Amino acid sequence: MITRILAQFDRVPNCPAGQSDAWNPKATPECLTSLPQVAAGQAQVTTALKIVFAVAAGIALISLMIAALNYVTAFSDQDKIARSRRNVVYSLIGLIIALSAEAIVLTVIGRL
Repeated sequence: MITRILAQFDRVPNCPAGQSDAWNPKATPECLTSLPQVAAGQAQVTTALKIVFAVAAGIALISLMIAALNYVTAFSDQDKIARSRRNVVYSLIGLIIALSAEAIVLTVIGRL
C-alpha cells in the first residue's frame, strides 16, 4: 500500500506510466523528476513576487509613518522618544530589505 501511495508522487503528467521512475533505464530526462508540475510561467511568478514585495514595503512604510508620528508627539518623554527612534530605524531597515529583496529576486528571475 505504501509503495502504491509513493508511486503516485513519482508520476509526472504527460509521461508514459513507469517512465518517471529514476531506476527505469527507459525513462526520458524530462520524466525523471518527482517535483510537481506547475502551469505558472515566468510572468506569473514575477507578478506574484511583485505583489508580495509591494505588500511588505507598504507595511514597512506604514510602520515608518506611525513611528514618525509617535516621535513627533513624544514631547519630552525620553522613553517614548528612544522607542520611536528605534522603531523609525527598524522600519527603514525593513523598507530597505523589502526593496532590495525585490530587486535581487527579479534580477535573478529575469536571467533564468
